Amino acid sequence: MEFRTLQTFQVVAEELNFTKAAIKLNYSQPTVTKHIRSLEEHLGTILLEKRRGKYVLTYAGEQLYKRAINILREVNLIEGIPSEYGKNYLIQLQGHDYYCFRYFLPAIRQISKKNPTLSFQLHGSSNEETISQLLKNEIDIGIISGNIASSDLNYETIDYESVVLCINTKYYRSNFQLEDYFERYPIVVDQSEYYNYHNSFKQSLNTPQIIDSTSDEVVQEAVLNNSMLGIVRAGRIRHLIDSKQISIIKELSTNEPVNVVINKASSNHESIQNLYSLICQQSQAHSKTAKVQWI
Repeated sequence: MEFRTLQTFQVVAEELNFTKAAIKLNYSQPTVTKHIRSLEEHLGTILLEKRRGKYVLTYAGEQLYKRAINILREVNLIEGIPSEYGKNYLIQLQGHDYYCFRYFLPAIRQISKKNPTLSFQLHGSSNEETISQLLKNEIDIGIISGNIASSDLNYETIDYESVVLCINTKYYRSNFQLEDYFERYPIVVDQSEYYNYHNSFKQSLNTPQIIDSTSDEVVQEAVLNNSMLGIVRAGRIRHLIDSKQISIIKELSTNEPVNVVINKASSNHESIQNLYSLICQQSQAHSKTAKVQWI
């Protein structure tokens, strides 16, 4: 028995008219008649008969109709299961290590319960590298800070951060001006972040010495263990601020967006889109309850 003959029978049983059924199914009337005759031959019974010029279901037809509805409903449910479900599928995620921990892991834990066949790879990287690999479709979802210009990417702002000038708390002095710090300590900056901090130092009498790096882990190490200033996004050192190991000297910018980003081509993949949406939802819920602690 073919499912299409069962589908034809369901429509004929509801219309009780071969012509109307043919129009609804976009079949020719002979095709509809052929499907019904084939079904009757397969089952060895008559499903419809004419009474007073109209078709009616026989007892066998009524019983088959009841069962056909359930069978076809189950088939539709099965066809609605995403094609990747039940298959091992790897989703590639990328962003700064802090973002991987803060935003990716909670969503991964939740979505893994619904589809345990999914697997994930998390890569720590800079904004620039994450955007580049998203555009080349080498990763599925990224989290970056700052503004996004590409029209090939879909994104949602999930948080906001401040960019701060900071120092080891044991060197912090409440009576110091910026020039006092600049006279004593160099500033270590992760240049891959493209911080716009120069305008913040124009009023200072002393020009700070800038040491470029390519990682904010280097910045963090310089601040904690090497008597240096650092420029960094506050969220990435939140635990050090809250534990009073690092103090903020000055906020250089506020409300820098943190975005979860997906290539538009990947948005058609259901599991990737579901994870992307879940990250957005969880971040919105967290933003309503989050409490920020400052020195």
